[in-house]
Parts: sequence; structure tokens; C-alpha cells
Amino acid sequence: MFETPQAVDTYPRVMVDAFDERSIISVPTGFQSIFGNPASAAKTVFSADASVNDIDILRGNEKLAATILRGSNGRALNGQKNTNDQNYTSQSRVYPLIEEEGDITADQINKRVVGENPYMNLSKEMRMQILSTGHHQEHVRRIVRTFEFLASKSVLEGQMPAKIGTTNVNLIYDFHRAAGNTIPGAVAWDDASPLIMDDIDGACQQGREQGHVNIDMGIIGGGAIDAMLNDTLFQSQADNRRIELIEISDKNPVPPRFNRFVESGFVARGRLRTPKGYEVWLFTYNEVYEDSAGVPQKYMPDDKMVLLSSTARFDRYFGPSEVLPMTASREAWFTETFGFNSTGLIPPNIKNVSAVVSPAMFYFDGYPAPGGKAVTIRSQAAPIFATTQTDAIVVLTDLLL
Repeated sequence: MFETPQAVDTYPRVMVDAFDERSIISVPTGFQSIFGNPASAAKTVFSADASVNDIDILRGNEKLAATILRGSNGRALNGQKNTNDQNYTSQSRVYPLIEEEGDITADQINKRVVGENPYMNLSKEMRMQILSTGHHQEHVRRIVRTFEFLASKSVLEGQMPAKIGTTNVNLIYDFHRAAGNTIPGAVAWDDASPLIMDDIDGACQQGREQGHVNIDMGIIGGGAIDAMLNDTLFQSQADNRRIELIEISDKNPVPPRFNRFVESGFVARGRLRTPKGYEVWLFTYNEVYEDSAGVPQKYMPDDKMVLLSSTARFDRYFGPSEVLPMTASREAWFTETFGFNSTGLIPPNIKNVSAVVSPAMFYFDGYPAPGGKAVTIRSQAAPIFATTQTDAIVVLTDLLL
């Protein structure tokens, strides 16, 4: 049924500025900031023309040199074998693909867009560019959220799915984290008599032995830190000023090496000095995403704690698009149709965007529908967030009842 246009009556009106909620919803990049950190010599690799990523990983150890009897040609008293300098593994991974599309129809550009004054009389071309910019920026926001989800999976599980929700092992990138680096809490932290500092000390020791690094950073779930702060033993350790194990406060600024993480969305909560001598700076992460059903989900689960070294190497790789190369004529059509070129526009509400996000991570193009009544704008990305020094991450799980 067609709507009958209504004549404008004689009452005066004022057109209030439109409210676009998307402009105030920030896009977090906390887990992404762990990857590609220049301070830890981590790599950010762009592979626009290659569909497979290869990396050689040479493991190290902390063994002692051999002792032998003087004047003999025998092997070491402890039977140690000769050293081997080329005992490495090679990993090859095909890049995944993220894709978002948005359609603009001929019917849409005949109608007023959000915020358009009824008397502005915008042209079809101007409306199309307004609509395409909206689609494009929403694509970027969604893709960066998917980056964050994938990065969180790599950190929390030592694996990253090529397809969200898959259980097919052939579609999961496994970074081969040591099985002992995932540790269930000895006693739930919200149960009677939990051993919170013992759990953290054990995780730090695991990272030192398996990852050969000192753990200096902890990301703790909201439920776990609640239980921590309410535990009487933990409170007594915090109150003991002569030992000074715990400082949970916002008055202690983090060392400069952690600024990257705070600016990306992690919330600094304080510092722990464990009984065994590890110094761990604590962070929480309250950011959420919406799943396919529109239900908010936390990037950082309530019942987990991640402990890692801020100096460890965690790489990120970005693979090719899955479209034909952009020609000069297609580029000209894209720019004329959508109002910006195919390098794209990065929305302003992405956290720590200059340090974590680059336009080179994305590919943008578009195409007209047969018949000339619609046009589609398309955005793609192909990320792998690899915990290269994977045993430098230890995860405490099952911390709540």
C-alpha cells in the first residue's frame, strides 16, 4: 500500500541534529595491542599477493654445559648429547577471510537520509555517498571487532579459528602452546579458602620455565577480580605494609611499556609482588561484543586470568583480498560512486587506532547489480594473530564456582 504524502502545515518547526549511536560506541583493541608490539620486536606482515604464511620457529632451552673427565675422549658424565643448532619447526598457514557487504538501492537514494533537512534537497549522488560512507565505516568497525575476538582467542586458548564457531580442526590455527600452560585453579577463588597468590605464583613459574621469560602482566576477568578482592587472605596480604605484596589502586600509574595496552582498552588496577618474587601488573577488560544472536559477550571471560610477558614476541599477519586487482577504471568508478577512494576511511572511535590499526589491513571495493538499480560496497580482511612465543602466555581457568 502506498503512503499518501502529507502537506506541511503552518506550525513552525526546528530540525534537531540527528543522533547516530554508532558514533559514540567505541571499538576496543586491547587484545590486538598484544600483537605486533614494536617494543617486543613483534612482526606485522602484510601479504597482499600471497595466500599462505610461513614461519620457522627455533626453540631454545636453559641447559648447562657438559662436564667431562680431563684427558679422556668420552662423552659427558651425564650423557648429554651434542648440541644441535637447526632443530626448528616450520609452520604454513592459509589466510582466513573476513567479508562485509552493504547494498544501496535506487529507491533508497530517492528518500531522505538520517539528519537531512526536508528542505535541503540533496541530490541522489550526495545521498549515495552518505549511505556508502555509513556502510563503509560500519564495516571497518565490525571487522576490527572480529580482529579483537580472534586475537582474544589466540591469547586465551593458544588457537585461532579461521571461521567463528567452527569445531573443524582443519579450520583452526594451532600455535602449539604447552598443555601445562593452561592451569585450572586449585580452589575456586569464590570458594572457601582459595589459594589465589599460590595460583598466580605457579602460573608465573610455569611461564618462566616453559616460555623462558618473566611474567609481568596479568589480565583478569571481572568475576575473578571480584573474588580476589573479597578474599580475606588476599585482603590481609594487601594490608601488610611491611611486606608490601599487593597494591590495587588507580593512583599507581603503569610503567611506560604498558601504555600501549591501557590506551587500547585495558584498565590498570594495580601491582602484585608474589611471594616467589614475580612482579605482575594487573589489568581488567570490560569490553563486550554482540554475538550472531545480538547477545552481549565478554572478550575476557569472568572466570579466567591471563598471565604473560609484555616483552614476548606475538606477531600478526594480514593476507590478500579475494577480488580481482583494482584497475584504474574501477578505481575511478569507486571514487565517483562512493565519494572516497579504495584505500578507505578509518572511523574515529577505534581505540588507539594509530598504534594498532592500519589501512593496509583492509581491502575495499564495490560492484553494481545487473539492471543498474543497486550497488554494493564490499570490505575484506585476512588476519592471523599468532602467539609466536606462545609459551610466554599462561592461562588460569575455572576460577569461579
